[in-house]
Amino acid sequence: MALAGPPVATAAEPSLSGNFLPAVLAGSEPHRQALVGLIRGKPGLPAWVRNMVSRDRYVALASKRVEIEGKSMQLFAACQPGNCAASALRVLYSQDGKRAVLRIADVRLGTIVLGEPNPAELDVLAAD
Repeated sequence: MALAGPPVATAAEPSLSGNFLPAVLAGSEPHRQALVGLIRGKPGLPAWVRNMVSRDRYVALASKRVEIEGKSMQLFAACQPGNCAASALRVLYSQDGKRAVLRIADVRLGTIVLGEPNPAELDVLAAD
């Protein structure tokens, strides 16, 4: 008897790549709370970033799985519609979504880093 395909794991690991931030924020409370914790009450953030949890009015690229110091993490990139070259961010989540670090690059406001990334995380956030 031939098998139809490769064996399937009983507990599928969630994919850390190919996801879009608005959908992840809508469907994962840990991801949403981690981002809210980073941006709530922080002065000097671009308006589109302050509102990104409640309004998905930004351009979001598919997430990438990255390996940092032996840990799988999820990297998202997003930017202001019509102004991506001048206002963009990268947010890096732990695999479970409970920890996030964020880097905003904005021509008018400068670079803003939130969440105390370690040097390896900061390198990933700052990479193009």
